[in-house]
Amino acid sequence: MQLICQGETLANRNSQFPFDAPLTETSVSRVHELKKCVGPFSKIWTAPDLPARQTTCELGLEGESVPELMEPSYGSWTSIPIKQIIEQEHEAFQCWLSGDAPPGGENIAQVMARTRTWLSQRIADQGCQCAIVSSAVIRAIVIQLLDAPASSFQLIDIHPLSMTLLRSNGKRWHLNLTPFS
Repeated sequence: MQLICQGETLANRNSQFPFDAPLTETSVSRVHELKKCVGPFSKIWTAPDLPARQTTCELGLEGESVPELMEPSYGSWTSIPIKQIIEQEHEAFQCWLSGDAPPGGENIAQVMARTRTWLSQRIADQGCQCAIVSSAVIRAIVIQLLDAPASSFQLIDIHPLSMTLLRSNGKRWHLNLTPFS
């Protein structure tokens, strides 16, 4: 399964906590370059969030929207500049870095649980599959595959429009870091 990270949004560009912002113009251009490297897929899923849906559309793909793959909820921090949260809610921000939920939002364990449920339902699926999601969803999937603590969530960088490859033996998922040839 290819996990394709959605393109860059204005929230990414402006260092804000994510919200349902559209892709940047630069990102739309980069998606068109990525088109040559993806597919064909036997099944495509997408997060219901605008940037994931836009990325899917710009890739010329159609995918099934899956609520379990949505961007984490950032509660009252949604769309707020990260620098502002660090300055005004430093202690809560430090707790969030360790895996806690932002005020009114989801913690990392909740994101991992919903993605784990969805991924376990795909383990026996055949063919080349694809999910187009946010970097946060990919990080949640990676740390659970590695059985890493929730606090490691912030230690993984997933770049917009990058691809993470998973392989299944029908019983469990494996992270595959094989380069594309």
